[in-house]
Amino acid sequence: MYNNRRPKIVLTAVLIAAAMISLLVLFNGNVKLTGASSGISNVVATATVKSSCYFSISNTAINYGNVNPGSSTTTSNLVLATDSGGNAAENVLVAGGNWVYGANTFYVSNNLWNPTSAAAGIGNTVFLWQGGSPPGNLVDTNILIPAPTRQISTQSNSIFFGMSVVSGTPSGIYSSNIVMDYSCGGTDGASLSYNVVLTANVQNFCYISLSNTAIAFGSINPGANVPTNNDITVSDPGGNIAANIMVDGTNWILSPDTANFLAGNTLWDATSDSTYTGNALQLEPGLVDTNIRIAAPTQANPTTSNNIYFGLGIPAGQTAGAYSQNIVLENTC
Repeated sequence: MYNNRRPKIVLTAVLIAAAMISLLVLFNGNVKLTGASSGISNVVATATVKSSCYFSISNTAINYGNVNPGSSTTTSNLVLATDSGGNAAENVLVAGGNWVYGANTFYVSNNLWNPTSAAAGIGNTVFLWQGGSPPGNLVDTNILIPAPTRQISTQSNSIFFGMSVVSGTPSGIYSSNIVMDYSCGGTDGASLSYNVVLTANVQNFCYISLSNTAIAFGSINPGANVPTNNDITVSDPGGNIAANIMVDGTNWILSPDTANFLAGNTLWDATSDSTYTGNALQLEPGLVDTNIRIAAPTQANPTTSNNIYFGLGIPAGQTAGAYSQNIVLENTC
């Protein structure tokens, strides 16, 4: 009887143990093993924001149009320098290249910059760009671009350019350039320099200047004359092309207008004469080409000139008094 029951007891124990194991496996699959614990770990991230500048400009070309030798443009051609996205203030730097047309040239120093728009010929000299690393001859303009912020992410400032043409420069379409860079209080966020291409069309042109603007023929008797040897030097100070002297004038007038005699009593000539001889002055408007030639100025010899000579004859019986006449001289080229 005892031996027949023992197998049942053993079987029951095995069944109970199997059931407990199944329960533990089921519980573990749904949530966690009884007695396990949870934890949190942090990863610390670091980054250093550099003090940086970015740099760009509003335009990369300036065309000064038609210009005359010996003339200047206003310093009013705007280039806007901008930092978009940086975080440090920066200064604008400039240098440039000589003006060139074929074999003809004039200096980079004829380029001018200014922090504000200025009149003709007013500004600071641009120096010759030498390249290299660091680049040579860049001038700090002290034009400051303020540091951008998160609230104002783009900051700008203005620089204005102008130019002058050397007297005697031959005509042609000349080109130059301005190199623009920046000096940053921190590191260069984008190490860029910009090239502004400049062009100017130098025209053929002549000027006129007179050695004096008065001729005193003195006191002359009626029917007498003064030799054609009273000279005026007519100059071209700074043009670039040969010119001819043109001339005419008014009648002689006694002030107040009580008597006169003709403009043609004044004679002109290309050479100094010891007698009253030459060409009769035409009444204005009637400019006459004298064929007295003034050579073209050059950069090496920017002022050229020639002389014209005048004499005067007084008509017989002319009323006494102090007479005056206007003589008009013009260079045509």
